[in-house]
Amino acid sequence: MMLRGNLATRPFYNERLVSLALLVITLVVVALTIFNVTRLTSLSSRRSELRAQMNADEAQAAQIRAGAVAVQNSVDRTSLQSLAGSTRLANDLIGARTFSWTTFFGYIESTIPYGVRLTAVTPEIDRGEMRVSMLLLGRRADDVEEFAKALEDTGAFYDVLPSVADRTEEGMQRVTLRAGYLPPKITPPAESAAPTPAPAGGSGGPR
Repeated sequence: MMLRGNLATRPFYNERLVSLALLVITLVVVALTIFNVTRLTSLSSRRSELRAQMNADEAQAAQIRAGAVAVQNSVDRTSLQSLAGSTRLANDLIGARTFSWTTFFGYIESTIPYGVRLTAVTPEIDRGEMRVSMLLLGRRADDVEEFAKALEDTGAFYDVLPSVADRTEEGMQRVTLRAGYLPPKITPPAESAAPTPAPAGGSGGPR
């Protein structure tokens, strides 16, 4: 009887295949390591740039705040209020120069009733609008209301609001009438055309 068996001291391996597999694994590990190191370096550099930008922004914001505080401390509030008052006065003067008393009293004369008397007028500029305050003396409340309605009907007055202050010793009502005033622009009359010269010639003198 014959016995068969493998008398080799170790099993058979394909050494080339194993070496190739180890080489591929090594290359993959090296590539992943290089990628991770590159990525980590890039992220670290980006984080440093962002941190530097944040520090620069914070420094600029602090500088702006310090500048604002310095400007605020350097402003003389008394002088600023005086300047604002001067500006309002200048605007009032400009408004007074453009206020036509002739046009205004033309409206008053054409609308005021017999029982109402105008004693004072104060024009002023309020937020870019012309306002007029009138102090009146009226015998009856109906006369004052009639006057207010007649002013609005002219189209030059709006938001006419009368307010009764008190009564005089003669029994007349002292009324303050406030209204917006926007008269129509007056177009200057056109210059008259020069007379056309008579044609030359004509009948001669007596012979």
